[in-house]
Amino acid sequence: MTELAAPARTRPDRSVDAFRPIQYMGSKARLLDLIEDAIDFVDPAGGPALDLFSGSGVVAARLGRARPVTAVDVQEYARVLAAALSGPARMKTRAIERLAERAGRRADQLAEADLAAPIEAERAAIEALAQGDPEPLCELIEQGSPIAFEQGEGPPPGPLREALESAVPRLSAPAERLTLTRFYGGVYFSYEQALHLDCVLAAVRALPAGAARDTGLAAALGAASECVTSVGSHFAQPVRPRDGLGRPKPAALVAVARRRRRCVFEVFTERLRRYARAPGASLPVRALSADYRAFLASHEGEVAVAYADPPYTRDHYSRFYHVLETMARGDDPDVSRVSVGGADLLSRGLYRRDRHQSPFCIRTQAPDAFRELFAGVRALGAPLVVSYSPYSSGTAARPETRLLRIPEVVELAGEAFADVSIRSAGPLSHSKFNAQRLNGAIDREAEVLLICRP
Repeated sequence: MTELAAPARTRPDRSVDAFRPIQYMGSKARLLDLIEDAIDFVDPAGGPALDLFSGSGVVAARLGRARPVTAVDVQEYARVLAAALSGPARMKTRAIERLAERAGRRADQLAEADLAAPIEAERAAIEALAQGDPEPLCELIEQGSPIAFEQGEGPPPGPLREALESAVPRLSAPAERLTLTRFYGGVYFSYEQALHLDCVLAAVRALPAGAARDTGLAAALGAASECVTSVGSHFAQPVRPRDGLGRPKPAALVAVARRRRRCVFEVFTERLRRYARAPGASLPVRALSADYRAFLASHEGEVAVAYADPPYTRDHYSRFYHVLETMARGDDPDVSRVSVGGADLLSRGLYRRDRHQSPFCIRTQAPDAFRELFAGVRALGAPLVVSYSPYSSGTAARPETRLLRIPEVVELAGEAFADVSIRSAGPLSHSKFNAQRLNGAIDREAEVLLICRP
């Protein structure tokens, strides 16, 4: 048995840490001590670290307090989060207030113009729910997307249709850049929340490029994550307001109405204040948006240790964060389509057509994806620490969604590395193993780290 020794060098105070920037599946926020211990075990000298699937950015920010880090993720929103957590802009209170005021003034102007009708229709639907009529709110959630209305998939004649008819011409005007309202208003957010997010994004994009803009974008992503109406505060699917028999679900609708009262500006400014107080990194952290294979093939700098937390299940992460990716990119997405009963319709989740499909989440591609990961890091001459979550990367414990079992990952790691060991966050602290006996040697409910050394 190999125990992880405490590093010889001084490490920053762990009692002060970065906050969780968004609602993120499989977040490593609670495992930062374990991960940092493993990183320091294989590289006690504190050399440059590589975080290949940076996700919410919490690992890169923690490691950056004691060593230089390169944080890589194929998603742009992840680059924004890693950059903001590691090097947050220290905005003063008055600067934060001015930014929110600028966004608020634009929102008031737009709401008073052609966008007043859908906002008022939603308020009426929520009032109808309080009076015992859930149908208007059900209709709004199911058929209230302005982009769907543009493409002929809107609601039947009635107040909601009339409201969309009055608003869509303004929403589709290129100069307005009201992407969140146009695509996701009524579905993932209230129309007013979506409008406020659009105005926050416009104010943020006027900030200087670099720390100020990345921090503002990260705060906007956090506000969207806090205000979204969905199960788990993700963007995999909008809320289903009816049960399998088509009957309205009162409890779900009440929760929707409550969530849609959240003020985007309040959450956004609170996030900016938290970034202003966040510890950040003490050493340089470079955040990049890149595919891990392309990065490993082209990287020429020093890497003392690499950390990887790739997905292990058939759940594609991009499906859960596609709205945040759109916010980070600042574009108008081409929405994927599905065939339903012979009709060609927009996907219910309004997914980006170009959303990333990770090879780690495709059964036929996952083994080769791991081979490329292991071989790529081994070619750098660096040790590798890999996180493995026994359960699905989401909210429910669904081990059946795993594409590879731990022994299979270990076997693949052994093709590239001379020594592979495991550390568990559960009762078993750390043990050597081989693929044949591993399955009975670990706590399957615990996160584990594979420690791979050349």
